[in-house]
Amino acid sequence: MIVAIDAGYLRSLVNWEEGKIGPEIFVSDEIYRLEQERIFGRSWLFLAHDSMIPKPHDFFATYMGGDPVLVTRQPDGSVKAFLNVCRHRGMRVCRAEEGNARSFMCTYHGWTYDSAGELVGVPNLDDAYDNKLSLGDNGLVQVAQIASYKGLIFGNFDPAAPPLDEYLGALKFYIDGWVDHAEGGIEILPGAIKWTINANWKLAAEQFAGDTYHATTSHLSSLLAFGPGFDAKDGAHVSLREGHGESFLFERHTRFSDDPLGQYNENKRRIARERVGDRADMVANFNAFPNFAGLPGSANIRVWHPKGPTKFEIWSFTVVEKNAPEEARRAQQISASFTEGAAGVVETDDGENWGMIGGVLEQGYQARKMAWNYEMGLGSERENLDFPGEYHDSFFGEAGQRGFYRRWLEFMTTESWPVIPPEERSVAVPAVAMSDVAGAR
Repeated sequence: MIVAIDAGYLRSLVNWEEGKIGPEIFVSDEIYRLEQERIFGRSWLFLAHDSMIPKPHDFFATYMGGDPVLVTRQPDGSVKAFLNVCRHRGMRVCRAEEGNARSFMCTYHGWTYDSAGELVGVPNLDDAYDNKLSLGDNGLVQVAQIASYKGLIFGNFDPAAPPLDEYLGALKFYIDGWVDHAEGGIEILPGAIKWTINANWKLAAEQFAGDTYHATTSHLSSLLAFGPGFDAKDGAHVSLREGHGESFLFERHTRFSDDPLGQYNENKRRIARERVGDRADMVANFNAFPNFAGLPGSANIRVWHPKGPTKFEIWSFTVVEKNAPEEARRAQQISASFTEGAAGVVETDDGENWGMIGGVLEQGYQARKMAWNYEMGLGSERENLDFPGEYHDSFFGEAGQRGFYRRWLEFMTTESWPVIPPEERSVAVPAVAMSDVAGAR
């Protein structure tokens, strides 16, 4: 265990039942260190998509919490992941972001590892180590579990964690609406947009878990420019017991009907409805606990990589259908970058908000004593058999945030895996369950 923090203190900061959160969790170095052990050391974390490492020996460099990792495609088609950290002195063994390589050499002392993470070369092995160094015992530290769901590859450092399928729970129902709506599935276009925010990673994660309330204020100018607008009655939101959350608009509007991308998307949705029902028409934002998020309506997924208690990186990827024509792929990438990239007309609003909050908390004292209000939608949940999870009949609400912090608190206050009772786990509904939009609402 890295640090010792009293569980009662954490519970005093996170009163999810009443919708009160103490902002100390967004700035405390001790809490951040414990998160590295108990959140990022035990959760299923998104690593890559199959399309990002399609060939043997393809690799992608990413992070699991604060730890750098390499994700590699093996010759047999399987995937491995391991710490991008040499066993000799902790130097990175790969400085490239992605590529294809049969081996990785640490540039400090020359220890070399193959694409499976095995130590295969040590300079002056005979003279320096008198042939006593065990190569087999000094391979790269492996990520304990690797699993995928419809091309999305996840890793987990905890060998005792439950399977990915159970971890995702009913979020799979919502994921299917955007990864399984076309023959052949999706793929991630080359290149990731990366930028840094001077704030805590949870501010972004909680927003994507359910905060659409900010859009009509923070993104008002964007909505006026691109339209059409929306209000609370146009959608709904769900909170899943596993800590995931999603908000969605029931109907998708093509902003530019004469645009080639808009026309392509309209034709695509007609086909998608046959596979995933009315989910093909939903525009959504989601966050899979803890830090994998996306905007299916904007063909965008991202990861919130923590870099300290008051700093995180956003990695943003553009999603397209695997069989999309080249002109649609290029148009989608430009559209996603223009709206949701680092300098996007929408994304800059969010970055400004998160950064200003981070500055207040890092520099102030009194503001850190004030509990934040997460009461929106308390007690408004109702049963809706078409949508798994705790359902709220409004596009605005904070159930997703409360569910996120409930799960965060369970991870942070238990030394072993925080088991969810079987009767509380979210369960997916049949693949095409939404008979019509009016009935779903």
